[in-house]
Amino acid sequence: MRRVRYVLAGGWILLLSACAVGSRQLPPSAVYDFGLAGAAGADGGAWVGIALEVRTPPWFDALSIDYRLNYDDPLRPREYADSRWAANPGGLIAQRLRQSLGFPAAGATSVCLLRIDVQEFSHVFDAPTVSRGVLQGSMTLVDGKRRVVAERRLFVERAATRSDARGGVEALVRTVSGFQEELAAWSQALGSNPDARGCFSRSPPK
Repeated sequence: MRRVRYVLAGGWILLLSACAVGSRQLPPSAVYDFGLAGAAGADGGAWVGIALEVRTPPWFDALSIDYRLNYDDPLRPREYADSRWAANPGGLIAQRLRQSLGFPAAGATSVCLLRIDVQEFSHVFDAPTVSRGVLQGSMTLVDGKRRVVAERRLFVERAATRSDARGGVEALVRTVSGFQEELAAWSQALGSNPDARGCFSRSPPK
């Protein structure tokens, strides 16, 4: 009986030790957003009367900062364990575009719709010390009759200066800035498109 008691006592000690280890607080994650928005672009608020919809795959609903190792199992998406976004990437992208290009707030009345389908938003490593931020997807402009009047492929990449989560975030934020420049240029081109011209009124519909 004494041996049994010793064994049981030892088991309780191990269990309590495991609980103590499990209850230790992990270091807090680093939380990133896109920072302060810069001044509005030079396109004169061309998108002010166009609703914005940013669509992302289901796994983008998480707050994880994703990366890929193109040189080692490139089909496997990975996540930084100690860093995360302040909100899901699709929401951050939509917020920045509204701040910088004048898209109306979500739910506002608009004649046309710009739908952005984001398929990739990750820190891509081509080698252990060579990486880039990649924003990939497509854009579709839909008029008030729900007709597609313009479409365009979306692909922006920017080199990362660091091989960690912070470097990936900085590169990805710069891809969104590059995307803003592409949208400003696209709005100028669409102004001469008869099918799309009606979307680019300088004031939102009342």
